[in-house]
Amino acid sequence: MALAAALIPGFTYRVIAGPLAGAQVKIIDNKAFPDKDENGDPHPEARKITVTLGGDTIYVIPRLIDGTPIADPMWTGKAAALTTPTTSFDLASDYEATTTATVLTPATFAAADGSYAPLTDPMDPRLDHYRPDTRKVQQYISRIMPNGMTDVQFLLVFAGEAHRAENQGRPANIMLKGDTQGGKTFLVEALAVAWAKVLGLPKPMPVFTLSGSAGVTDFDLFGQPSAYVDPVTGRETIVWLPGTVDLAARVGGILYCDECNALGERVTSSLHPLCDHRHCFINRNKPVPVPGDGFMPEMVVGSLNLWIIGTFNEGYRGMSDMNEAFINRFRHIEWGYDEKVEKSLVPSPVIHLLADALRTARSQNKLRTPVGTAALQRLHLDISTFGVDMALGMFTAVFKSNERDVVRAIIEDRSIAILLGEEQKGA
Repeated sequence: MALAAALIPGFTYRVIAGPLAGAQVKIIDNKAFPDKDENGDPHPEARKITVTLGGDTIYVIPRLIDGTPIADPMWTGKAAALTTPTTSFDLASDYEATTTATVLTPATFAAADGSYAPLTDPMDPRLDHYRPDTRKVQQYISRIMPNGMTDVQFLLVFAGEAHRAENQGRPANIMLKGDTQGGKTFLVEALAVAWAKVLGLPKPMPVFTLSGSAGVTDFDLFGQPSAYVDPVTGRETIVWLPGTVDLAARVGGILYCDECNALGERVTSSLHPLCDHRHCFINRNKPVPVPGDGFMPEMVVGSLNLWIIGTFNEGYRGMSDMNEAFINRFRHIEWGYDEKVEKSLVPSPVIHLLADALRTARSQNKLRTPVGTAALQRLHLDISTFGVDMALGMFTAVFKSNERDVVRAIIEDRSIAILLGEEQKGA
């Protein structure tokens, strides 16, 4: 049984009572007809909403409809591609070399009356600047998970039919927990490409990034009115500027909550209803008219193709412990540094020797600064560009002033500079 306002136009639902029980209908308009028509006579379709069944337009009472959308047909039948362990996943085939955003103008999407079609399709070209560049994603090196699957295929299972069935048709929320520079953001971009390929879509899914900081407000999440100056006429108007969460929820794609534990509890609590079984949020920043004389906050129901993925860096400065209610809305996966991936990216055994020593010192609380995979890549490049001494000096400068003596001692005790010099000679 559903309220008319909770039934999303364009989505398919199951009729659970009445003569059409068991039928699947697609919502065309969720606004119910009034009790009386314009002449004051009883309306023939009073309190019914408009749907389609088998291509025919019909009218159904909302309370006869189950309020949970049926799993997105885009996904149906795709699960088999996600269940076979593999050591490779081609992220580039079937796509062009890049996904450069299309150059668009307001006139591109304007109707004859000057209005614009709402953003509801993740493949809308107006969202192309949110898509990862496939040239970059082609360079992603997958790690192998304990079950033999690549990281990309493993995580795609959480967007498969089994998890969607338990989550009212939506992918399961994922939280990747680990130190910085472990490839979490790059993995999300790879998922946007691979997920779209599994769905048979022509280009990667958009990634809407919410960067964690204490300065994030409800306006950043849900939007606010803003002034817009037409570049042709110079006329200024007030428009609605959607927030990151508002846009992602309506359109679908990946809502990437980067460094969630840098968000304040007031912000994460605002995300609770979108991350749990309700899959919606009340946008108190945006008033909408209601029948009669008045307004209410807008209720936005999350797309069936909204996948919420967060990252979590424990113990970092400026980070805080996450609210348990928010944390419990995610499936958690540890995402440390991967030795095999690092060795494929950085072929220097000496650099790995240094990294192991520094990470051991950090585990013993002698250092706080993490040593990420990207830092090792930069060190390797700097050695070939500037020489060993200069590169090690630049590498050491990354650490805090009270940590540099520890780093220098590790470099000296293990003869890192000498070993790197010999490695360079033999290269």
